[in-house]
Amino acid sequence: MKGISTRTTRLGFHVLRLHYSADADKDPATERGKCWYDEARKGMPEARFRQEYELDYGALSGQLVFPTFEETIHVVPDQFPIDPKVSTLWMACDPHPRTAHAFLWLAVNKEGEMGVVWSWWPQERHEREALIVKDYAKSLTEIDESPLGLKPYYELMDVAGRSFNATEELSYFDVYRNEGRYFQPAKKNRDLSGYDKINEALKPKEYTVGNTIEEWPRLTIWKGCGDNDILVHQLKSLRYKEWKGNVTDKDAPEEPQQKERHLIDCLSYILLDGPEFVNQEKRVSTWKPRYPRIGW
Repeated sequence: MKGISTRTTRLGFHVLRLHYSADADKDPATERGKCWYDEARKGMPEARFRQEYELDYGALSGQLVFPTFEETIHVVPDQFPIDPKVSTLWMACDPHPRTAHAFLWLAVNKEGEMGVVWSWWPQERHEREALIVKDYAKSLTEIDESPLGLKPYYELMDVAGRSFNATEELSYFDVYRNEGRYFQPAKKNRDLSGYDKINEALKPKEYTVGNTIEEWPRLTIWKGCGDNDILVHQLKSLRYKEWKGNVTDKDAPEEPQQKERHLIDCLSYILLDGPEFVNQEKRVSTWKPRYPRIGW
């Protein structure tokens, strides 16, 4: 029967393989199936489509994790300073006990357009000075107070920071809190769902401008701001691990190569949290403390 096949694993299990062409309404050989096929292919990278739809086990092997990233499209000039009336700023931290902590700032406006406006990964300085949380917190305060308007509205940290010990007794969340940085735990990047969010935001979408239709992505990176050039390099070069061997009874490991990707992880934490514009205009409050000396 068309679209249905079987295979036998090394352990002797018989597996039924069901291809989309088994459904006449999804068979590209039919008019209705061709319409479905064209719609399903929209915006999906070729390798991902082969893996998900064509039952190609090694489709992602050695492929780029972010194939739609194009420097000429996604890297744009900066637009400082950040105005909180126009954009809301989110920041994420990826701590690590052996390498430098990574930080990334993302601005989102009322239309849902997002820009990576700053990033910081001081690996060379860390190798010279062995930075500790107090050093990072001091530099973050300096960034907050810069005229660029980089004070974040919301701060996230990799939830693994609860497992890493900054001291013998305290996690990174605890020690940063002692230094005045109140990070919230980020959602886990399960099954690289955060990377899927990045790919989705990188895809150009159609917008109507006057009488013309233009395409541009929801996510851009501001050129040369902080360590954004490092982020651009990571987005351009990160690939899935190469699948070696002649194994046919399981998928290739969907895991990126073991390369520096800390800034990418920061970006994924923010996108997993669903960043949105928040109106931060000051509101007049009539609340007064019952006990002014202690503010309660």
